[in-house]
Amino acid sequence: MSIKKVSPDVFKIYETSQVKLKTAGNIREIQFTAGTNNHCPIQNISKDKYIDKKTGEIKERKKSTNRYQTPKSVRKSINKLMDLIRCNATEPSHCKWLTLTYANAMTDHTKVYEDGKMFLRRLQRYLNKSKEIVDSQKSFKRITVAEPQGKNHDNSWHLHILLIFDVTAPFIANEVIADLWGHGITDTRKVYDTEGLALYFKAYLSDVEYEDETGEEDTPKSGIVEKKVDGKNKKFIKGERLKYYPTGMPLYSSSRGMKKPEVEKLSNKEAMERVSDCKMVYRETYAIGDEDKGNIVDKRYYKKCKS
Repeated sequence: MSIKKVSPDVFKIYETSQVKLKTAGNIREIQFTAGTNNHCPIQNISKDKYIDKKTGEIKERKKSTNRYQTPKSVRKSINKLMDLIRCNATEPSHCKWLTLTYANAMTDHTKVYEDGKMFLRRLQRYLNKSKEIVDSQKSFKRITVAEPQGKNHDNSWHLHILLIFDVTAPFIANEVIADLWGHGITDTRKVYDTEGLALYFKAYLSDVEYEDETGEEDTPKSGIVEKKVDGKNKKFIKGERLKYYPTGMPLYSSSRGMKKPEVEKLSNKEAMERVSDCKMVYRETYAIGDEDKGNIVDKRYYKKCKS
């Protein structure tokens, strides 16, 4: 299967065309799909084997050893993470952004998340005991993301934690965060742009080739790409960071009860009426599969204008 970016001028979306409207916080996404193919080329026999319907062969599933080998799954995880941030971090002043690193190389991915849990418990106790912080600022929800630093940093892990309060986030000195963490250097920041955080993870965690993907196993090719991060063009090795994520390791974790995006099916005319108070900030169109039998997917992203 191939995935290739194309110009949106290759087709027309009519008012009556059916689309999906996804609402995630201040972001609206309208997705149109042409030539939807519901035919599945394989039939599952077990978790280890499947039948290729085209040839009738019974084939063994290739088991992956890291997330690099499952780019489709990674893209889904990153999109869910971005939706989670967009749905729950709608007020930047209610958020606090923490980066927790290790003084010594930490290569045990299981312990990284456990250390994160223990830190959050200590942080909650600190907030509960603090007399300088009002009661409304003592409870929070969080999104935790583990990020590998690669060979240049001894394959060590570090954590990003987005704290989300119901009111303006309390002031917590970085020295306090470092003491509660206890494993190395920390960075504590105010949040000014939550959409920027969502895009940060798309740039830094995915590194997956989004165009010209080919091959039966949908494995991304190696190479260098440029991505715009914080207004600057930076180079990335496609998929390289994913090699450090073992199979089955989640890219992120979050509090229970977090808001999720709302997805509706409606006409393009109705969808456009729903985004009339928004500004289109990005559009991507790509062809999936062969030119004759493939699908066209068009996504338009809108941001709600401030009233």
